[in-house]
Amino acid sequence: MRAIQITAYGDPEVVVVNDIPEPGLAPGQVRVAVAATGVNPVDWKVRDGYMKDYLQAPFPITIGNEIAGTVTAVADGVSGFAVGDKVYGSIGPVGAFADVVAVPATSLAHAPASLSMVEAGALPVAVVTAQSALDAGQVGPGTRVLVHAAAGGVASIFIQLAKALGAEVTALTSPATMDFVRGLGADHVIDRTTAYEQAIGDFDMVLDAFGPPAIARSWDLLKPGGILVSLTTPPDEAEAAGHGVRATMVFGSANPAALGNAAALADAGKLKVTIQRTYPMEQAVAAMAEVAGGNVRGKVVLTY
Repeated sequence: MRAIQITAYGDPEVVVVNDIPEPGLAPGQVRVAVAATGVNPVDWKVRDGYMKDYLQAPFPITIGNEIAGTVTAVADGVSGFAVGDKVYGSIGPVGAFADVVAVPATSLAHAPASLSMVEAGALPVAVVTAQSALDAGQVGPGTRVLVHAAAGGVASIFIQLAKALGAEVTALTSPATMDFVRGLGADHVIDRTTAYEQAIGDFDMVLDAFGPPAIARSWDLLKPGGILVSLTTPPDEAEAAGHGVRATMVFGSANPAALGNAAALADAGKLKVTIQRTYPMEQAVAAMAEVAGGNVRGKVVLTY
């Protein structure tokens, strides 16, 4: 079977497509024939070596971290899945970009029946990361939320999940994507290139999906005791305290309950998936370059 691997940390030249053995099954695992995998910033960051202290894995390393596909085998200790089931999941920082994967059943959920495998492959990382942010912000009915970089893969899903919980969402995005973000259900959409601080504020939560410049502009937009939740860089908790607010950074982790909820929302027509482009798996380098460029509306997906 084929796998997209890196032979060292470095430039795109370290990425290769290798023929490797099909994985065996350990207790509690499910084997999945992969149909599609979303491409995320962490993929090129793993390639470049940003996570080498965390991974400490021998080369070659199969990269990728989310899948959608069909169950082909179920190990002992697994319930709720059967051969032939369509599934999707966030399986960890590496290992997804392959024709076949063997993963813990606890990383998976049944894929939304209403979505294609390409659409399902774009969802898991965004869903579990957005859920971590929603939990950190204790988002619920009436929560006033501000979202930076609202057209991106995680933020676009976060907006829809927050609206499903009854939040009031204000979204900051570029002029070219304002109509797109309105279509996600945001209550207020604002051009991020303007002096928006003069017109908005008093939020319970700010979601930073942009980076340090957005964080710096956000402190005074929070109400006392509010929280800034970053997806991009650890915020300065001391600076937050100086403004009378809180701050944290969140990551996504395996969360089948969140995936199940997202599947139900998608099947009810309340969660839309946007695919900017698909690439065959052999063009993973080009796909990662597009994601690294930072102008993705929704997600880029590899097909197998």
